[in-house]
Amino acid sequence: MVSLVLLLTQYSNAQNRRNAKYNARKKKTIVVHNKRHAHAHRKRVKRTKVAHYHYRHLPKRGAIVKSMHADARIIKHNGIKYRFYSGVWYMPKGNNWVVVGCKKGVKIRTLPVGYQKIVVGPKTYYYYYGTYYVMRSKKYEVVEAPIGAEIYSLPEGNKTVKLEGSEHYELDGVYYMPSINDQGEEILIAVKNKD
Repeated sequence: MVSLVLLLTQYSNAQNRRNAKYNARKKKTIVVHNKRHAHAHRKRVKRTKVAHYHYRHLPKRGAIVKSMHADARIIKHNGIKYRFYSGVWYMPKGNNWVVVGCKKGVKIRTLPVGYQKIVVGPKTYYYYYGTYYVMRSKKYEVVEAPIGAEIYSLPEGNKTVKLEGSEHYELDGVYYMPSINDQGEEILIAVKNKD
C-alpha cells in the first residue's frame, strides 16, 4: 500500500514538473497549459477574494477620469487616440477619459510591470488587467483571450453571471471559472467566449 502511494505521488510530481516551468531570473513559475485539456482537471470553487484582488489599486473599468497622467502614452488605432498608462487603457470621452478594455490589434512596445506570462498550447501570451498580448514583429499585440488561460485577477467592473448553473465572471465577452491551482492559489480560468 505504501509503495502504491509513493508511486502515485512520484507520478503526480512528474506531471506537475512537466506542466510548469521555473523562471529563475524572475523567481516565478510559469504554468504551461495543454490547450486540448486546458481546464479539464480544474474544479470550480467559490472565491474568498474579490475577482479584482490583484488590481484593487487600479481604476474600475468604465470609470470616468477627468485628467490624464503626463506620462501616459498616446496610441492611435482605427482613428481613436487611446491613452495607455500603468497597464490601463483609456479612451477619450468628451473632455474626460473612460477606462476601457483595449481592442484587438492595438500594439505596444513594452508590457506593463507585473504582467503574467501564460502558455496555452504552443502559444505564449502575456496578461495584465484584462488584456492579453502576444509578441509579433518585436511589439506586443492585443489579442482575444485564449480559452484555458489561468489568470489571477480581473479588473474591477467585471460581471458575476450564472453559466450552466454555476457562478462565473464575465469580462469583454469571456467567461471565467473560479478555481484553485496546484499551489493552492485562487485563479480564474477562461472557459468560454460569449456567443
